Amino acid sequence: MLKRIKHFLFRWLIRLSLFALVAAAIGFYLSPYKYQTPFYRWYYSYSDYKILLSEIKIKQDALKKEYKKAKTDSEKEKILEKAQKIFENSFEQVCKYWYGTKWSYSGTTQIPGKGKIACGYFVTTILRDLGYPIERIKMAQAASETLIRKTVDKKFIKLKVNADFGDFMEEVEEMGDGIYILGLDTHTGFLFIDGSSTHFIHSSNGILKGVRNQMAFSSNTIRKSKYRVAGQIQVERWLE
Repeated sequence: MLKRIKHFLFRWLIRLSLFALVAAAIGFYLSPYKYQTPFYRWYYSYSDYKILLSEIKIKQDALKKEYKKAKTDSEKEKILEKAQKIFENSFEQVCKYWYGTKWSYSGTTQIPGKGKIACGYFVTTILRDLGYPIERIKMAQAASETLIRKTVDKKFIKLKVNADFGDFMEEVEEMGDGIYILGLDTHTGFLFIDGSSTHFIHSSNGILKGVRNQMAFSSNTIRKSKYRVAGQIQVERWLE
């Protein structure tokens, strides 16, 4: 009888141990700490990053030609829809290489995973690498509202001061899915709305001090900011 009890307890101990390992692995995968592991940096190498940018450039050039040849509004609209999907997918892929890159107030690195990068330089470097027309250094050093107004058309900008956090996020999400530049009291980054969730992608001076992707509604940085301005990036400029 005692032997059976021991055997039963041993089996449950094994199951609990496996469950704990799986839970820990999932937790680590979902946490931003994975970005700082050597394996992550090995998988998202700089050599692969340069290949990715070349592939994006080829797609962008092909879309530009298609857009210029389009004769009707209907044809242009279809190309813009296709370009928007490619641009958003490219944005996600490019950002993955930057996750875990260290933050510094004066960081200006152009190589993901090496050196340090400030929040403004992160935004302008990502856009520059995607082929979006922007003055990387000048706009990185500008106030976030200036950066947004120089990059986004006025009708796609939402500015709120001392507004409720939830109300602001709801108004931005009502503008539609896409990539937004977000300006705060002393910070800037991207909002990425994909239909099911809203992400805040930025180079942060928080606990991890680096580039990270987090759920926007969990960000105290956005929540505590009294000044918030968001500009939705339009793919038409990407095709100019």
